[in-house]
Amino acid sequence: MRNSLLPSGLPEINYGIRQIVGKGFEREKLGYPVIWENIGDPVQKGMRLPDWMKDIITEVIQDNSTFGYCDSKGLPDTREYLAQRTNDFGGCQISADDITFFNGLGDAIARLYSLLSDDARVLLPSPAYPAHTGAEKLRIRKQPLTYTLDPSSGWLPQPDEIRKTVEENPDVSAILIVNPDNPTGVVYSKNVLLELVQIAREYELFIIADEIYENLVYDGKMVRLSEVIGDVPGIAMKGISKEIPWPGSRCGWLEYYNRKSDHEFSEFCDRIDQCKMTEVCSTTLPQKVIPGIMSNPAYSAFLDSRISSLAKKMSMLKERINVLENVECKGGQGAFYAAIHFNSELHKSDMKPELLGDVERSLYLKWTDNLEANPDLFLTYYLLAGTGVCTVPLSGFNTPVAGLRLTLLEQDMVQFEHMLDQLEKGLESVFSNNQKMVQV
Repeated sequence: MRNSLLPSGLPEINYGIRQIVGKGFEREKLGYPVIWENIGDPVQKGMRLPDWMKDIITEVIQDNSTFGYCDSKGLPDTREYLAQRTNDFGGCQISADDITFFNGLGDAIARLYSLLSDDARVLLPSPAYPAHTGAEKLRIRKQPLTYTLDPSSGWLPQPDEIRKTVEENPDVSAILIVNPDNPTGVVYSKNVLLELVQIAREYELFIIADEIYENLVYDGKMVRLSEVIGDVPGIAMKGISKEIPWPGSRCGWLEYYNRKSDHEFSEFCDRIDQCKMTEVCSTTLPQKVIPGIMSNPAYSAFLDSRISSLAKKMSMLKERINVLENVECKGGQGAFYAAIHFNSELHKSDMKPELLGDVERSLYLKWTDNLEANPDLFLTYYLLAGTGVCTVPLSGFNTPVAGLRLTLLEQDMVQFEHMLDQLEKGLESVFSNNQKMVQV
């Protein structure tokens, strides 16, 4: 090209959740099945929307206005409905004007980070969902500032560490919370949230809370940012992709809290809305069905059933994993992920390709030839090649903690137990040094 197309100093952006897919397809082409546990798509794992939900969508789609543009910020009636749901929790009170729709939270995340000043920094958790890490890296063109989620403390943040990082980095302007967390599934306690809000108050920061899994908590109590934010500015990120679930709808929204309490924050929210207008609007249909679905008497029972299933599968996984040598699963109170970490240092030499069958060994050696990566990526490839279980390395979530993330989404319990069998056998071959890998 005549000129350089990418800005100088642009860091590499990796999205491990998706990048491993090609390896899985390669295994499948050889006639070896893959158990896909890498992507949080309930539909892909066999979940079906109930008929009553489909009936609502079918009825709404008969309205010809569904095929047209809607208000740039989103349908007013839907925003009024969602604002009232937030207000019913009794914390920060908002109006429809404090809600803006996007084509999924990925769209909202990219837009929010891109509009922040070059001088501002968002303090991110480590590990963190890659969309947040990637958006911040693209903006500042270097590694983001992070605070630690440590498995030894149940993956909960340490407010003292956050306070120290904020004090030492005056360019920090916001703190990100992912609650319930992805990848660890930990649910933040009210006391921890209040401490983070107090830090934001003292240092004049705002809080970003990714709450996409807010209604999928099966151990403990979900405390939303709106309930504890007080007079501190904040933005909550919400959506329907995981909850209804309808990931293909690409429907998420931002909720602005205490928008007028700070001039800089108010202008930032205004700019987000102004930029949304340049996109015309977000998809109309999913917005239009939200009130009818969420207000339906069957909706609570639907969520209760999902929560019960997730709790059962997390319990089964922990029973199998936590008895293995040097392997542990903590967290797992909400969302639909399990984070497995190791109590001893992992090395790529811990993988035993000689225990694999000929085809599986060939795949593993091909995938890791001249590979410079964290050891847990080697483990991910080892398990995929040898057992067919496709997971994601925790290092892909911007953390030094070696481990794996997998989902709890499989709807067929026989298949879920089979996945646990394969995962257990694969991990035993690494950490117990006395097992031959079992074929899928």
